Amino acid sequence: MSSFKKDRVVCICNQVTQSNIEQAITKGCYSLDLIFDATGAGVGPCGGSCRPFLQKMISQYQKSKIFPQKAR
Repeated sequence: MSSFKKDRVVCICNQVTQSNIEQAITKGCYSLDLIFDATGAGVGPCGGSCRPFLQKMISQYQKSKIFPQKAR
């Protein structure tokens, strides 16, 4: 998986990492609302700038069980 780090912060406002998001998705969080509830990602004061990437992660995992390689 290249030099990409799983501990890269995806949601800067709430310091949620990509691995946190991946864990939530693999446990069944297949919507943004469930991701928000499970991790706190996407609901910070920035207005959810990470939401497009979160949705991409959900969609890609549901299709192929593989996560995107890069955060935002």
